[in-house]
This record gives sequence, structure tokens and C-alpha cells, in this order.
Amino acid sequence: MMGGLEPEGASVSVDTSVPHIARVYDYWLGGKDNFAVDRAAAEEVMETFPDILVSVRAQRAFLGRAVHYLVAEAGIRQFLDIGTGLPSGNNTHEVAQRRRRRPASCTWTTTRSCSCTPGPCSPAAPRA
Repeated sequence: MMGGLEPEGASVSVDTSVPHIARVYDYWLGGKDNFAVDRAAAEEVMETFPDILVSVRAQRAFLGRAVHYLVAEAGIRQFLDIGTGLPSGNNTHEVAQRRRRRPASCTWTTTRSCSCTPGPCSPAAPRA
């Protein structure tokens, strides 16, 4: 094991008996990559803070506007997205790829994103 990474071919277990914020957030965004324990935790938060769905969706809309501006207007083409959770609709790399518009003086044609979430949060996480 080098640098704290799992050796190639090693499996990483996902504890589906404990909620994970990435999967809870996925549930709030209408995703499918969550488990019963995540949905129960999400619903418990929603009972305490009924506007959580409005807040989560407003945050995702802001992310879309901010990335759109950075790509289309400011010419940013590389993003490091830390604590991203599970990939869901309108995430950083999707917005960046969809919104890219090259200024006339620019020679690049793609945007690049690196997304990082600590620890496995879904069975597919080790293979992603």
C-alpha cells in the first residue's frame, strides 16, 4: 500500500448501515445512489429543517451559474472540486463541458475537472 491508497484489485467495503452525507445529498437532489439509511437521515433533517431541499437546490443552481461564468466569461478551463460527493446532475464537470465557449484568442478546446470525495460512499466509488 503506497500513499494510503488501496492496492490495485483490492476491494473497499462500503458501510451501508451508516448514512453518508454524499448519499444523503444525492437523495436531496433526486439521485438514485443512496440507501435506506441515507434516506432516513435525509428525512430526519427535513423534519427539523423543512427548507433543506430549497437550500440544496439553490446551492446547486448557484454552482451552475458560477461554473458557467468561470468557463464562458472568465476563460477558466480547469477545476478542482473538493468534497463533491456523488456525481449528480449539473455537477461541476458537466456544467463546465456544456458551457465552454472559447474566446476568439483562446486555443484550448476542452475543460478539465478533478473531483475528490474522501472515503468510499457507494459501491461504485472504488471503480469510478
